[in-house]
Amino acid sequence: MFYQQIIKGSIKFVILSILENREVYGYGLIQAVNRQTKGFFEWRQSAVYTTLHKMEKAGLVKGKWRPAGIARKRKYYHLTDKGRQLLAANRTEWLAFSKYMNKLTANT
Repeated sequence: MFYQQIIKGSIKFVILSILENREVYGYGLIQAVNRQTKGFFEWRQSAVYTTLHKMEKAGLVKGKWRPAGIARKRKYYHLTDKGRQLLAANRTEWLAFSKYMNKLTANT
């Protein structure tokens, strides 16, 4: 489906947006997206973790391991300054893109 391509292409932007105000672990990101979109976005764990690892390597996010119960740990991610800068630029571009896409596709 068409929208799945858009969702796939926007995963990094969505992750940056969620991490803007809080730290979240990988599966927590998936749950937040599912909850906020009422299941419209269906992210696979492999896509999220692959993206997070690439983002961490690029210096956009930083992960920190924390205890999560007995003998378990979760890696919580937060934005770096570089990630915040990219988020601001992406948000500006997204708002302009969506504004003009809505104008082009409106049924008026």
